[in-house]
Amino acid sequence: MRRCFCFFALLLLLTAGPVAGQCISQPNVAVWPDAHAPIQPRQIFLFSAELNTIACPKLAQFGHQIQVYLWSKQDSVPLLLLEQPANRFSSARQVLMQPARPLLPDTTYQLRTSLPSSAGYSLFRMQRAQAGSKQLVIVHRWRVSSTLPDTQAPRWTATPTPVRQEYSENSEGINNYVLFSFPVQDASPVLVRVTIRSARLKAPVISYLTPWQNQLGIGWFTCDGNFTFGPDEACTATFEALDAASNRSQATGRPIPFRGPTRPGQGPTETSTREVEPFVTRR
Repeated sequence: MRRCFCFFALLLLLTAGPVAGQCISQPNVAVWPDAHAPIQPRQIFLFSAELNTIACPKLAQFGHQIQVYLWSKQDSVPLLLLEQPANRFSSARQVLMQPARPLLPDTTYQLRTSLPSSAGYSLFRMQRAQAGSKQLVIVHRWRVSSTLPDTQAPRWTATPTPVRQEYSENSEGINNYVLFSFPVQDASPVLVRVTIRSARLKAPVISYLTPWQNQLGIGWFTCDGNFTFGPDEACTATFEALDAASNRSQATGRPIPFRGPTRPGQGPTETSTREVEPFVTRR
């Protein structure tokens, strides 16, 4: 899956002029945090796979038919499924997992699955086990921090507010998004669980966001995204920050109201309750 910062990079390219071949599928499962980054003993992991890839159906089996675990020479710890959010508007499936028990401090762990090696090649980026070796291993590995674990929940210093919105069309698809501020402080990297509601939705839409330059993106970003807004649609959003050690805090005690982008040539109107179908990218 292209991460959130890729969405914004595409937007910057679009403002500079037409760019050919923008929508390129990522065939592998993406993992947060990045490989080789220091992690917490109770680290959470977000796995994402684009819907049109062979990795996506396999990702749905993580924590069930397919076991995922962290391996080191001294330890092996399975990852437990925390959530697989329901979001039919998203261009990718997401799975949130966490070790069944705390990881050993100052220890390097490698990501592994219960699948045969040949099947694993299609899911994750691979690399040679060592120079000159024919053995391939999953590229994702992390070292557990030797400092004291992060036990403090993320602190919201203000209420998230919309800072930019856009609706535009281009040769590859559309931009139809709202960017929110991200006023959060924490000692470790943070994910944000957003819950979106509107009158047309039969059930809330849930997605995990990766902050980029203190912004949170909701909507569609040319090639992919996490929501499809109706014209000037009245919505609410609930934001919950999760740090690397799975400490959580909500931005506010109630949903935050906002509106989706207005289409060109169309003033603000009452949004219909008719379902808006997810946008299909033109490739």
